[in-house]
Amino acid sequence: MAVLAEEFEVTPRLEELGLSKAELVDAVRAAVGARRTSTDFHPASAGGLLSWIAGTAHLRRLFVPRGWEICRRENIESIFNPATQIKVIFQNAEHAGDPIFDPIATSKKGAGSARAVESGQYELFPVIRDRELAEINAPTWCLFVFAEGNDVRAELSCPRAIVAEQYEGFHERILLIQKGEWETSDPLVDDVPPIEFEVPVSRKT
Repeated sequence: MAVLAEEFEVTPRLEELGLSKAELVDAVRAAVGARRTSTDFHPASAGGLLSWIAGTAHLRRLFVPRGWEICRRENIESIFNPATQIKVIFQNAEHAGDPIFDPIATSKKGAGSARAVESGQYELFPVIRDRELAEINAPTWCLFVFAEGNDVRAELSCPRAIVAEQYEGFHERILLIQKGEWETSDPLVDDVPPIEFEVPVSRKT
């Protein structure tokens, strides 16, 4: 498995995929900012949901005008590039951006995700396929984002398979933000601790 971490190898590889580090980090920033809008009044899962919504939307906002397409096959929200024939999905992570340990998704991966990953395995000598088949068989890349306070890490990685509802093994990992590299001065990063609210509860009469 290749793990790309240095700028001189990350930048050209992303360009081959039709992506850029600056734009992917911009999507990470949008996701982190959205996560921080969650308050004590929101459901416990709101932070992760808001992060996923904003991260997915920002990927589309950035790349659809450049020829990528919105893809919802298998009910998996992603972007698809018909030129490079790859997909990218946004994925909240419990672990990401570590050169030693593989990323771990926050949510369990179902049968649809497994089919998407298995259908998109690398082909050494790709042949011309019709548009629908190209989309079905497109290698799936995941923008993994881990965010816990000011500790934010991210990577773009291509999984090999899904086993026991979790990604297992990767063809390639491209590290975007490693531990200690997140700019805490970013305007979307709030260093102020969340306000604790006392919510009155009364019995219905």
